[in-house]
Amino acid sequence: MSLDDEVRKHLRDTGEQVALTPGIVDAVRVRAATRLRRRRRLLAGLGFLAGVALVGGSLAVILPGSSDTSKTVGLVAQQDATAETQDLKIESSDISESLDTPSYETIPDTAEESVSEPDNARSFSVAHWVELDGPVVGATTQYAYSGGTIVARVASDWFVRDESSWRRIEIPDSVDVIAVDLGAGEDYLRVAGWVGEDPCSRELAISEKTGVNWQSVAVPNQLPPGLVSSITSARLRVTDHERVLSLVEQIDVDPLCLLQSMGIDAVEAEIEDGLIYATERKSGRVIYSLDQLARPEVSDFVENGPVIRSVLIRSTDENKWISTPLTDFKVTELGVVDGLVMTEDPEYTVHDGQRLKRGEVIPPGAALLIDALVTPSGTSMLYTRDGKVWHQGNLEEQEIKLATNQLVTWGRLGLIFAEVSIVAETQQGQVLLVSGG
Repeated sequence: MSLDDEVRKHLRDTGEQVALTPGIVDAVRVRAATRLRRRRRLLAGLGFLAGVALVGGSLAVILPGSSDTSKTVGLVAQQDATAETQDLKIESSDISESLDTPSYETIPDTAEESVSEPDNARSFSVAHWVELDGPVVGATTQYAYSGGTIVARVASDWFVRDESSWRRIEIPDSVDVIAVDLGAGEDYLRVAGWVGEDPCSRELAISEKTGVNWQSVAVPNQLPPGLVSSITSARLRVTDHERVLSLVEQIDVDPLCLLQSMGIDAVEAEIEDGLIYATERKSGRVIYSLDQLARPEVSDFVENGPVIRSVLIRSTDENKWISTPLTDFKVTELGVVDGLVMTEDPEYTVHDGQRLKRGEVIPPGAALLIDALVTPSGTSMLYTRDGKVWHQGNLEEQEIKLATNQLVTWGRLGLIFAEVSIVAETQQGQVLLVSGG
């Protein structure tokens, strides 16, 4: 077996301690050859010094005063031997250092091993959270987790996150999308949105893509004539058994839509003091009494102003829909658990495949559990304490801070390609955070 084979066998046997990289065998071979030459020099030097010492001893017997000479010779021999031994030790240590020193072929130490910082700063250096740019830098962006990744909305455009970039989702131009479901993959894309440009006659529909074909199912309008909905946020989940849409909407009176529902062709209208001042295409300026045209519930909206509500719309049949009002004014998160669409509530958090009871996973001392998510490395939790938002995962807990010093008020945990991320709510809007360490 050659020297190279022996080195490789040794490195292979100790593979748990040494990273075997392409250039390391040559380095060890050179070091070993140098070490062999040093050892030979050492042995030759010791033999020479032994001869000198023998001659010096003989002189000590023959010549007077030679005892000092023998001491001197012995001291020189000892110093030379020590120097040679040290050289051999240094050369041997160089071999191990060459194995431990990172090169372009080795993997550097982790941040936890290499960074030396105070305890109060280590948590941020080990696994800090960094802000991820949205699809359009500087634009207002809304985020939602969907199908093991995340989608982003900028104005009327929707994007999906790939491993390192954003990609625009191809959606029919005829749909003004309010929610996207990627739970079955992009080949089976599902979207919810408005169909039609006229705000008085447009319909809310759920469109499903199978391959290259789209099929739409209309969601019936449950508002009285004259009332219109403006949806601020929504979540959509579609399974083989049901379609579920969770949304937050603002309901208000539109005088033009009210007149249109009565068959009156007006181009503009406004309501003031119980009267509708309208401009018709043929008759010009006309005044109508609100009480004569509108239902009582519509008149109540005029007096009390717009109403914001959260509602859950569910259907197991295209022709049968059930609408359930919700108490919270945030969009209710949805998750598919055992094939059924489940909603999040004050008692449970919901993700796909997971329904966790808040009281059973909340960390000690936390005031409120915002969200929880089970991952292969443990349970990731987002909660409030002392008026701040904190995260706790497989490492120690951390306060969620932004580089811009914006105050985080709420958040949502989720997965982007199996990595935990946070959609943080601030007073200036949403921010997407990913682990930076």
